[in-house]
Formats: sequence, structure tokens, C-alpha cells
Amino acid sequence: MTVFDPPIREYIKGGGFIELEEMLGDDLTPARVARISYLSKGNEEANKKLLKKLIDLGHFSPFEQQVFRFKIDGIPMYIGEQLLRHRIASPLKRSFRYTSPDKGKKISFTVEGINEIIHIPPELLGLRESHIENKDELLREMIEHFKKGIDLYRKLVESGLRKEAARTVLPAGLRTTLYWTINMRSLMNFLTLRLNPKAQWEMRELAKAVARILKRVVPLTMEKFLEKEGLEKYLHE
Repeated sequence: MTVFDPPIREYIKGGGFIELEEMLGDDLTPARVARISYLSKGNEEANKKLLKKLIDLGHFSPFEQQVFRFKIDGIPMYIGEQLLRHRIASPLKRSFRYTSPDKGKKISFTVEGINEIIHIPPELLGLRESHIENKDELLREMIEHFKKGIDLYRKLVESGLRKEAARTVLPAGLRTTLYWTINMRSLMNFLTLRLNPKAQWEMRELAKAVARILKRVVPLTMEKFLEKEGLEKYLHE
């Protein structure tokens, strides 16, 4: 049986990371709780077989008893908004009403410095293939644009405007942090939708990081689920 030794962190391509801090249950929890339907008992090998059978049959309600609490740091605001669409989960998001985008640190207006607080599209960083012309010039203009927005934000706050109102001038790509508590059944739905090539690149990279963590803590479940749904190939694209 896999031993969960928190926290388990995976970095997200393009910036940020996801960390599993707490977990309720283990790999065989769904099989054990499913046995209440017949008041039966089973040893570890029997529960492994039952776990695979549950996934084969699409009987996913027992997987709601398996719960994970993740800390997700450094994802763009618009990816955080997409995450909220997975409603059978409990998010708790960083507030830009009370915090500043720079977290009280001096910002370096270089590509690396800006990318720490504002997501730069992967095409401009060479992380994703594209046919964009004048990448260097566009990247320079983008950083200048971000700098003006941040400088204006600071000016507004220093002039006495509330942070919650001053944030109007900040970009949608501003990186945020949140806690995300979700059960395995909902995670299966999340991975089915967000590992798919039709999902946005940034969201797919987050989903891949989630899958890598789950493969470490619930390997039997993930192996069978990814195989059944044909999702394993997407983890390596």
C-alpha cells in the first residue's frame, strides 16, 4: 500500500506548482466502503480486484469517500476561474482585496521576474510551438504593458484608493493561489475534461500535474482509470 507522506509537490509547466497537503483515505478506500452495500469483507487482494471492477462498471460513488486537499500556487487568474467551474469541489482563493500582486516584494521587470507574478503565454517563452512572428518584440511590449499596469496600481493604492478597486487595472494573467478540496470522483471528471487536447494549454498542464500526484498516492486507481478512459497518452504530450 502506498504511504502518503505530505506534502507532495509537482511543478506546472509554464509556472506555478500544485501540492497535495492532505488526503482522506488510501488507494483501496473506495473498495472497502463499497462493501457496505452487501456488508461483506475482503482482504487486500480482493479489494484490489473490486477496485478495478468498480472503475470498469463506472460505479464511481464509492470514490467520493476519497478526498484530497491541494494547494495550487502561481496559476493565472483565468485558469483559477476555469477551475471554479468544477463545482463539486471546495475552493478557497487568495484575495486581491487584501494582498498586492507583488506580495510585498520588489518586482524585477525582466521576463523571469514578470513571469513569477503574471503568466506569460508559453508561445512567447518557447514552451509551446507556434508560428508567431516578432516574438521578442511582442514580449518586450507585453512586459512594458504589465509594468505600466503595476505602476498605475501602486499609484492608485498610494493615493488612497482601495486595493479591491485598484486591481481593476491588473491583467487577467495575474498569478493567484488557492486551496482546492475535491473527491476522487470529481477528480476523474476533471481529468477526463482537462487532459483532453481540446482543453486550454495552461489548464492541461495543471491537469497533468494533478495526475502525476495521483499516480504517486493512488496508483492502482489511476492506472485503471487512465487505461479505461484512454487518457495516459495525454500525460506525455
